[in-house]
Amino acid sequence: MKNPEYPHGMILTWHDDYNEMLRWNEMLASIVQVFGLPGDRYITDVNANDMTFWFGDLHDALLFKLCHGHSELCSA
Repeated sequence: MKNPEYPHGMILTWHDDYNEMLRWNEMLASIVQVFGLPGDRYITDVNANDMTFWFGDLHDALLFKLCHGHSELCSA
């Protein structure tokens, strides 16, 4: 997803033993609690292999990384 307003991407892979279904539910709930729903501070891009959270602010991306340390940083 290319959007110049959200240049800081964090990738979470679906096929990770760490990310079992219950863990995904808890993780996504905590993301919404901290950052709100997609569209304001972040947007998402979902495909068969992973889910990317694109942040407008680098500080939000770094906070995401601290909360979900197994995520990978990517750029637009």
